[in-house]
Amino acid sequence: MATARELGAVHPHAIILYALQILARAVFVVYWVMFLFTGKLHPGMYGMMVMYERYNARAGGFLLGWSEAYPPFDFDTSTGAAGDKGAYPPVRLTLPDVPATAPRGAALNVLKAIPLYLVMMAYGFAAAVVAFAAWFAVLFTGEWPVGMRTFLVRVNNFWFGVWTYVTMTTTTYPSFALPTA
Repeated sequence: MATARELGAVHPHAIILYALQILARAVFVVYWVMFLFTGKLHPGMYGMMVMYERYNARAGGFLLGWSEAYPPFDFDTSTGAAGDKGAYPPVRLTLPDVPATAPRGAALNVLKAIPLYLVMMAYGFAAAVVAFAAWFAVLFTGEWPVGMRTFLVRVNNFWFGVWTYVTMTTTTYPSFALPTA
């Protein structure tokens, strides 16, 4: 887990993340409306949302103590296999490229994902409990319990599976089960 010194070091990332989160949400609304009218997904807007998710995963990973290495201020909007160039090896996030086409019905993915959001809330609550318990485990043993860390990674992977569905980069409805780590 992060020490008091490291927690202070995450403040610049927290401020940037807050601004990027507002921007990413606004971009998603425009991205979605553009898809409604044009039937095409905008790669640049998708890249900006991917950049936010990657930045969030890295700063969050540092704050949770998955790594003691300070995360970079990296604003690369590349997607797919070219996206995560290993800028922060402890946390890697590769999201798919935006497809050239998507069915018009994919615009409804935002609404069709409501059951997934409910499951995500339950997983999120469980993840918060596990992260809190892991904090004590790290405090007393000096290392992350493997099972707890694996569970948190699986919850994050579930979130990104839902995210790719909602952003219409995949049309396959995600499973309610946690993906393997």
